[in-house]
Amino acid sequence: MFELLSETLVDAGFAAVAGLGFAYASSPPKRTLIFCALLAAVAHASRFWIMQMGFFNISVATLIVSFMSGILGMLFAKRLKVPAEIIAFPALLPMVPGVFAYKGILAIFSFLNETSIAKKNEYLIIFFDNAITTTTVSLALGVGVSVVLILFYDQSLTITRGAKGKPSNSK
Repeated sequence: MFELLSETLVDAGFAAVAGLGFAYASSPPKRTLIFCALLAAVAHASRFWIMQMGFFNISVATLIVSFMSGILGMLFAKRLKVPAEIIAFPALLPMVPGVFAYKGILAIFSFLNETSIAKKNEYLIIFFDNAITTTTVSLALGVGVSVVLILFYDQSLTITRGAKGKPSNSK
């Protein structure tokens, strides 16, 4: 159990650094950077923990965590009076399935260079396994956070305007 906790904390630390880097690159208000890093750490560590405990596969765990990130992003955004996207999106970027995409590309290149039919079949299976994982995780990231932003669309518009119910019509 201690090993899982330490692995989760290391995972959270790396995700916080990545989330902070992605957030900083998009030039948000400086006061939001720590919240981006915190949300990235919590989200990535939650996905890691869900998968390690054997509850769900990476795609379902990513969907759950991206939905959670959207909700926490809305709460942080309301507190900081900034659009939720500023906080939620950098937190999701460390969960982009780059390793699976990379393994898929390597498998397709190996497939193209192989002459043995048996090895070609093996590389093709590896390619499709990684391509499907990349696609489903990417979709889960987008769908999970988008559902929250759509559900709380009116609130997300009023967060930055300070209005109680409707966005202002001033230009």
